[in-house]
Amino acid sequence: MTQWQDRTTGQRVKILRGDRMTQEDLATASAVSLGTIRKLEQGGNLSLPYLLRVAGGLGTDVSTILGQQAPRRGMDRDERQALRAVSAAVHASAMGDAGDIEPGPLEGLREAARKADQAFWAGHYVELGALLGGLLPEARALRDSSTGAQREAAAGVLVDGFQTAATMANILGARDLGYASIAYGRQAAEEAGDDLRGAHLCASLSWIYLRDGHTKRGVQVAERAAAKVEPRMSDSDPDRLSVYGQLITNAAVASSRGGASPDTARDYLSQAHAVAARVGREHARGEQGQPFGPSYAATQALSVALALGDTGEALQLVETAHLDGALPLSTQARWRLDVALLRTESRQWDAAVTELEKVCQMAPTWVRHQALPGVIVGRLADVSVTKVRKVAAAAGVSLGL
Repeated sequence: MTQWQDRTTGQRVKILRGDRMTQEDLATASAVSLGTIRKLEQGGNLSLPYLLRVAGGLGTDVSTILGQQAPRRGMDRDERQALRAVSAAVHASAMGDAGDIEPGPLEGLREAARKADQAFWAGHYVELGALLGGLLPEARALRDSSTGAQREAAAGVLVDGFQTAATMANILGARDLGYASIAYGRQAAEEAGDDLRGAHLCASLSWIYLRDGHTKRGVQVAERAAAKVEPRMSDSDPDRLSVYGQLITNAAVASSRGGASPDTARDYLSQAHAVAARVGREHARGEQGQPFGPSYAATQALSVALALGDTGEALQLVETAHLDGALPLSTQARWRLDVALLRTESRQWDAAVTELEKVCQMAPTWVRHQALPGVIVGRLADVSVTKVRKVAAAAGVSLGL
């Protein structure tokens, strides 16, 4: 398979442009002539100022066009631009350099934060970029211009915005932005004296560590944060129970992937089920982030069982689990992706293809940013390339990988 750096600049530009963007569209977005784009794609050379314009039109960096770094898998032009917009908003808001902004009312910003969170879990990353690009600077401006209770409330909205930005960056592979967003959010949470929001940020941080391959750190971060907010036996606050449950669930998942021993993973998972029973239903702190409850604990139990090679346990979970419809779209899609992997491990090839097709249909944007479809397609392709060709294209997976 041809590596990114081995392609010509023109080939790389054409790939980044994709089928949905014509040469005319790119010329307009880049503020250059159509002839310039044609020249570039046909193998011609452009000066750096023109390459910078084309990179901006594509929503990427000039280093990607020149082959010095590969583009993030699965991202189209609109998503790249959305990520760049979020990056600019995150750093500007953290540094207090958001410009002369007249913030909207507090309740309006809270609603925007909820919509941003919903857009993330639905896989609407372009919409999310637009929402966060406005929310973060306004929340920072309101915090800076307020005092007392309103300042603390505005700081809370700012923290939630940083958390959503971190989760977006994580799913799109921009780990540095994810870490930075968490760091900025924790600073704002500390200033506001909001320990629960700070712990919730740590739940997102542990997930970033997990996707970045730092499973031991993922376990450690979740453990430390959970110890600080562990609810008492008499505590019935659903927000605290939800955050604590999310943390120990993340510790279980990270442990199962090499962050700690299998017994540690099972112990944390057992605790997660107990906390989920205390919550009684799916609940997200402040309507922000992954809802935690019995159904979510069941989805992660399947993930842990697969990671530990407990195929029998995994099959039983699939047969007995009843997922709450309140689970976000991406969580339901992840469950089906795990089921597809289980069917593959069990050599139920047709059932595996069917499950993967369902994931691609229900969450077409989300699935392109997941690594697991590539694993499943690779194994299924050993059985029949014909069966998986269509579903591989839908999942954004190359059969040449």
